[in-house]
Amino acid sequence: MSVVQWEAAAEWNKGWSLAVVFGLASVPWTYGFIAGLELPLWPSFIASATFYAAGSGLDGLKRAYAANLAGIIYAAATLLVVNTFLGGGLLALSVVVGAFMFLASLHEFVPLLSFTPGAFFGYATMFSVNAAEATAFGVMGLPGETLAAVVSMLLGALIGLATDELSAVFE
Repeated sequence: MSVVQWEAAAEWNKGWSLAVVFGLASVPWTYGFIAGLELPLWPSFIASATFYAAGSGLDGLKRAYAANLAGIIYAAATLLVVNTFLGGGLLALSVVVGAFMFLASLHEFVPLLSFTPGAFFGYATMFSVNAAEATAFGVMGLPGETLAAVVSMLLGALIGLATDELSAVFE
């Protein structure tokens, strides 16, 4: 077994096309998020990866982003419930996380949400946005963090679709 598939790497193919397009798109993508939109960048890359993992195309876009969005909503609800109604604390956080992870694990039975890992990616992303206190469009606190995660992941999923479509042109 070869570590590198030299035969495939030696010819122009989908992998090369996508690498070039994605690499080039990452330059304005990164600059635009940080300097222009002032949105957290990492959620957009996670959403783009979710798009590809969900199978790409319009179906992949719908399933990936719907799952990411559900995860973001679950995480925001977790933070709200734990910090507002349960007084915070590790035990409360653990129980509520467990409840939402149970719910996210049932996504396989809902066609639109059936890319279950996408919910976990959205959930974890929302927690990281909260930890970084990254907000969007001047909205502060948990609402601003949730908005930052929602918009960043939506744009990332759309960028995934755009890079996929553009790379197909150059195959």
